Amino acid sequence: MSQHASTSRTELAAIAFGVPSNGEKLISAVCRFGGCPAPGEGLAAHLIAGAFTALDQVPLDVRLYVHDLQQTAERWPALPVTLPPTPWQAATLVDDLAALVADLSAAELREAAEGLALTRGNVALAHDEPVLARVWAQDADPLPLDRRAREAVLLQLFDHVDPHEWTDEQTISVRKALLIRLAGLGDALLRLSALPPARLDWQHDGDGLTALVPVPGAPQPLEARVVSESVEPHPFTSWHEPMWGSPETASTPGCWRWSVGWRSAGGAFHSDAGSTEASEAAARFGAEQTLAAYATHASTVRQRLRHRLLVPRQPDMLSMSDPAVVVLGLRAVSDEYRTETSRPDDATGWRIVPHQNASKECSLVAILLDDCSLPHPEAGDPANTADPSDPAFEDFLRSHAVVLTPPARTYLAGLSQAGPGELPLSQRHEAAMRAVLAVGGEAADLLTAETGPLPDHMAW
Repeated sequence: MSQHASTSRTELAAIAFGVPSNGEKLISAVCRFGGCPAPGEGLAAHLIAGAFTALDQVPLDVRLYVHDLQQTAERWPALPVTLPPTPWQAATLVDDLAALVADLSAAELREAAEGLALTRGNVALAHDEPVLARVWAQDADPLPLDRRAREAVLLQLFDHVDPHEWTDEQTISVRKALLIRLAGLGDALLRLSALPPARLDWQHDGDGLTALVPVPGAPQPLEARVVSESVEPHPFTSWHEPMWGSPETASTPGCWRWSVGWRSAGGAFHSDAGSTEASEAAARFGAEQTLAAYATHASTVRQRLRHRLLVPRQPDMLSMSDPAVVVLGLRAVSDEYRTETSRPDDATGWRIVPHQNASKECSLVAILLDDCSLPHPEAGDPANTADPSDPAFEDFLRSHAVVLTPPARTYLAGLSQAGPGELPLSQRHEAAMRAVLAVGGEAADLLTAETGPLPDHMAW
């Protein structure tokens, strides 16, 4: 058995932070990772330790998504509707976490909420709509229709009563808020324990943090970026203040965005994956893990939007056994339908070259390729001005492991036979199809094989 398999989740999380696997330091580190203040000693720390003990029983081969526990807790005891579906383990674990707060008295709930620095917003968002409706039904005024107004009602109720005077509904709201916080910290622990550290050499630049990972064969290194983003202020000025306790314990609402990608030959950064996190540490972790996965599969990684390979191929050495190869046939490329209304108002038709102009407007061929989720030449690429019949154009595609069937190659080359400049789509399509149907011999057999036989008594 490997050392990793015999190590607990709290021990793996402690390794990631470089702290002891039990006690205040690990709890503080996980809290900071989750974007909330450390609880110090007392009931709050005891609840977090209990949550970690419950999660330590989860086998290491059980994989949950980033927010599975918190999303489940927000709907508890019902299950949230998520895609992909929330795994059953999340519901079971949230039941275990709920048991930690199920028997706490109102005074203990307030003590724990103060220790965890739950904000007024945390408590307001945890309430159930039917619960608040029953509370408000005791008043002569109608229940406000606006959700934020209803949340303000709940907060006003807490402002005027002590825990021993709380109604069942108020108690449920605080208990639910504590459960959501414990679930969020549980998500952080599971995330940290599921993946080994993949630390990068982060450098400060003018906007945030940047890290580079060279990849053999790639013209540009993989790049990770982390930047701080402002958070839209909430209409309730007290939303981020602690529900109880000193204002100094409030956590400053923040948002950290990480992105991973690589730069084009012109130096522009193209993000391929990214997300937002509650802390800088979590943003770095997300970027590091994504970059590690990309580096492991570097030979087949394609950019999500530009469809280019991270590691281009030598066009004359591309093998059909290459796992990254995509074959583009006539049916795929000719089935893409475009109307004249998709062009800018001042355009008269469709051009062939350049494939991308200075305004980032694409040619007909570039649009066809993009609609097939394939790369196309861009401004700055040598092939940007290459006609589809030019070997340089096909070399560009082959460098990104895209292979054209002979009919597809003939069709793309035939689009320019209608003439230069901007021409109607129907005119270019007709010229391309005439070029395809003019072939004979083996090329005609390939065309029939690719398009399928025509019905009886019909001919091309």
